[in-house]
Amino acid sequence: MTYFRKILTIAALLVCAATAGAADFFSGLGVRTSMEVTIPSGGRGFYGNGAGFTAGVSYTVPLAGNFSFDPELLFVYSTMSDKSEVMVDDHYYNGAARTFGLRVPLMFSYNFSLHRNVTMAVSTGPWLNINLSARQNLLPNMEAPVAVPAQKANLFDQGWKRFDAQWGLKLSFTFAESYFVGITTGVAFTPLASFGDKDKKIRIHRNTIAISLGYNF
Repeated sequence: MTYFRKILTIAALLVCAATAGAADFFSGLGVRTSMEVTIPSGGRGFYGNGAGFTAGVSYTVPLAGNFSFDPELLFVYSTMSDKSEVMVDDHYYNGAARTFGLRVPLMFSYNFSLHRNVTMAVSTGPWLNINLSARQNLLPNMEAPVAVPAQKANLFDQGWKRFDAQWGLKLSFTFAESYFVGITTGVAFTPLASFGDKDKKIRIHRNTIAISLGYNF
């Protein structure tokens, strides 16, 4: 009977430890969503601004003093409007270019207490974009040596990248330790797309600005 009680005691301690660990884990977890505008640079005027959104989770790891590490994992949908028909390898594309993917911001923050219930944070760090889909309308060309029908073209076949990177800057406010609002900008430092010959190389970079809302558990 004593042996059975010891087993129950150990099991109870393990359950308590797991519960405490889960509580600590969820105390740093948050959800985030944003409306985002993509502002492309490069591309010789082929593409203009486009709207999109992000949604996902964040996690706060306290560091020394008022610093914290705030990684996120976000689903991203973004568009870039067309300014003119884009010709690549004798094929013409028009309409908005649309991308779906994941974003992993690795942000470091400095936190200020403005009021008993209001905290402000200034954050910066690199972002990695993992592009899962990139598509745009391909116009028909029946006079080509091989007829080209109208279709949704896979832009990865035309120099668009599976990965691109940005540097993020964010100003945010947290109310009552839970309600989050922020403005974020991402400046590209690797191209989203690169195509054309050596003399007329076209590189398109993705820059973004977003308004974010969230909740911290």
